[in-house]
Amino acid sequence: MKLRFPIALAASTIVLTGQVMAAEVDMSKLTCKEVGAMPAARTIAVAMWVSGYVHGKAGNAMLDGDKAHANAEKIADYCKANPAATLTTAVEAVAKS
Repeated sequence: MKLRFPIALAASTIVLTGQVMAAEVDMSKLTCKEVGAMPAARTIAVAMWVSGYVHGKAGNAMLDGDKAHANAEKIADYCKANPAATLTTAVEAVAKS
């Protein structure tokens, strides 16, 4: 069971990312306001990218779904309060807290 979830997550990530992120996006310039205006499927792809970005910077290949969800909520709260902030700024602010 533990192996099936990561495989399903990886497969869905590839499918969703290919479908909802058809246009290139410079993630370093993406603002919270732009993410908030995206359709739900695209925000899922962005959330997956954020998770990979954070884990990659930390050198951690493990995924904790509960922690990822909690961090996504913190980032969303930060973005609501700071719509002009970039997504990477929001991620870094949440990581420091």
